[in-house]
Amino acid sequence: MKLTFTEEHIKNEINKFYLEEDDLMMEGEYITGEGKNYIISGVATIEGERYHEFEIEFELLEEPAEETIEAIMAVEWDWYDFLC
Repeated sequence: MKLTFTEEHIKNEINKFYLEEDDLMMEGEYITGEGKNYIISGVATIEGERYHEFEIEFELLEEPAEETIEAIMAVEWDWYDFLC
């Protein structure tokens, strides 16, 4: 499954999140995956440098109520890892 962030998501900043321990600001473009395992792709800003086509794989603590961007982004992450 691939879900793309819409203009409404971007306006409401649902596509943005900050990973404090890595000082990383992510602006998601789309999410792929299912169940509890997903990959978010987009632009990452790390120490002022922007990295395009950046990917983060993550696993949710629990499955989202539905497979929508809003539901996926509302669930806390168990772990994550940078893919590129």
